[in-house]
Amino acid sequence: MKTVLINRNFRCMWGSELLSILNSRFRELVIPLVVLGLTSSPLITALVALSQQLGTILFAIPIGTWVENKNKIRVAGICHFLYGAGIFILAFLIATNNVSAVIIASLLFVMGLLALISRTAFTTMIPAIAGRENLLRAHTNIEAADAIATVIGPALGGVLLAKTDSVLTLIICAALSLLSALFIAFIRNEADFIKVDKKESETNKLKVFLGKSLEGLKILVDNPQQLISTLVMCILGFITVFITLTIIFYAQITMELSEGLIGILLSSAGVGNIIGIFLINKFKNNNWIMLMGLLMVISGIGILIIAATNAFLIMCIGMAVFDCALSMAFIVQGAVHQGITPNEFLSRVRSSTYVIGGIFTMLGTFLAGAIPELLNGEIALIIGAFILLIPAFILISSRKFGVSLSKVEPIYKKRKV
Repeated sequence: MKTVLINRNFRCMWGSELLSILNSRFRELVIPLVVLGLTSSPLITALVALSQQLGTILFAIPIGTWVENKNKIRVAGICHFLYGAGIFILAFLIATNNVSAVIIASLLFVMGLLALISRTAFTTMIPAIAGRENLLRAHTNIEAADAIATVIGPALGGVLLAKTDSVLTLIICAALSLLSALFIAFIRNEADFIKVDKKESETNKLKVFLGKSLEGLKILVDNPQQLISTLVMCILGFITVFITLTIIFYAQITMELSEGLIGILLSSAGVGNIIGIFLINKFKNNNWIMLMGLLMVISGIGILIIAATNAFLIMCIGMAVFDCALSMAFIVQGAVHQGITPNEFLSRVRSSTYVIGGIFTMLGTFLAGAIPELLNGEIALIIGAFILLIPAFILISSRKFGVSLSKVEPIYKKRKV
């Protein structure tokens, strides 16, 4: 971990990611509660949240190909800046009482596109900046940023929301986006990770562009390892948004918890996340598919603990167990996905996974609102647990396709680049 953090460029990336995730943790609590207050409907709240993910489905593949031949540092920095401006606009509209669910959904759609572009640029810089030999360590460091933000963000956001109002909290979110852009700007312009194919860019042929865009989708089914990695990514993306929103609705409607307690409950996930950061390196010699299956089983057990109790402390423990295993699963999936993908395909493959994963994320968001509206939050949590448990046992039975994490390397297939 130290060998990655002493890299100045990676430290700038890490700082930007920490601020970006902290921003997300604030918004994940504030915006659903604002919309829920406006509409009193979990389903409408979920539909508004869907708008931020819609752009991923529609534009991720062409965006990935477009970013491939652009200065990724500049692209990521500009998008973070514009994202902050969008949050400022939302805060102003709420302060002047000129906001509605439709307006919030429209703003979230635009902000979702900006987040998609910056995320694509950011992710594809990791192997070159950290080095392929440090991918597991790099993703562990990035997950550590997630852990710190998850511990601080929801609890602090809940307190701010309870003691002040949503406007001040959103202004802080906007400021975090601007600071995140500043960190990106400090990354040195080294040719190693800003590869602009001028010859390809100058042709600007639609046929070539579309061909390269679809190439990412083809690579995802080239071999069992890519397919398993993509399916795991879809499940993890689904369960993250599904459980987060379900917990908010369950705590607010069923448990009638205050904003502060809801924030503390969500921050408990960060405690588990930090534990996962310290544990993950102990498993670097384990079969990654077997490890992924076991982590999903443990994460599902954490959800069942939350559903089985009304005691707030036990719910916090269940949340910590859930996210401890889930964060480790994200580290493994992220490292494996980049480890088995050749450098020249990273951007377009990543954008393809955003499309496929985005479909499952949108489904998770919709069901997180629909199930509590039609049934109740407890049933939604139980369903979430089994969505993790059933695929987990299938993964364990498919462990023959995996190798130890330390031996993951690019899998090549002859094709036109």
